[in-house]
Parts: sequence; C-alpha cells; structure tokens
Amino acid sequence: MATRIHFNARIEGVAYDLLDELVGYAVRRAQLSIYEDFAAALEAEDLTPQRFSSLVIVENNPGISQTRLAEVMGIARSGVVALIDGFEKKGLVERQASDDRRSYSLQLTRAGARQLQRYKRAVKAHDERISAALSPAEKEQLLALLRKLGAG
Repeated sequence: MATRIHFNARIEGVAYDLLDELVGYAVRRAQLSIYEDFAAALEAEDLTPQRFSSLVIVENNPGISQTRLAEVMGIARSGVVALIDGFEKKGLVERQASDDRRSYSLQLTRAGARQLQRYKRAVKAHDERISAALSPAEKEQLLALLRKLGAG
C-alpha cells in the first residue's frame, strides 16, 4: 500500500494572492480535503467516490444502460465498462441483455444492494464528519450554491 501524503489546504507562511479570491481554487482545495477523508474512511472497502456514485445511480435506475451511466457519471464508456467489470467480479452488479443487442442494462445483485447499504452508512458518516463545522442551514446553503455553480 502506498504511503498517503496528507493534503494541507492552507499552509502557514505561503502567500496565495489572487488564488484566495477564486471560487474554482477554493472548491478544488475543499474537494482535495474531502476526497482525502473519503479515501481514508473507505480504504478498507476499496471504494472511491466514482464507484460509490455509480452504484447509487444503478440502484436508483434499474436497467440503466452502460452508455447512459457513462453520460450521468461524465466519464468515457470504456471507464464504465471497467467499473462494471469490477462490480461483476465482486458480485455487486449484473449485466442483463436489453432490447438493443449492442447494449446491456445494469442491475444491482442482492449482494450488491446489501453492500451498498453498508457503503451508504459509511459515506453518510464521512459526509457528517467533513461538514461538522457547518450548521444545518449553512450545509443546505452550501449544497444549493454548489448545485447552482454545477448547473453552469
């Protein structure tokens, strides 16, 4: 296992100049800190944010195609194929033939549904930990603002 280097979002004595005024820079710094906590909390599960998000999308959209999942996730179709291959090996997701013979529909297996519930509990605990400095109103405001930025 590789040695993890701790990300420090703000280093004392370093002048950040314009960077302190840039929304994108602040979001990226926050994302790095959040990702580090996620990785540490879910390392034993071999779970990444992308894998978790993919499983949640498949669970809530039974029969979704690999192509549509790639679109939703914002990744190449080949990336989704690799994700699903890994999920199949673990018994979490199964591919089923669809009306289009070039495409598969995706379903969580029973084991996948059980495992995803465990993952959800761990991810919720992570989310509560990383947002603990925010009041409930601040957390909702932050989510609303990020959604607004994400909508382009």
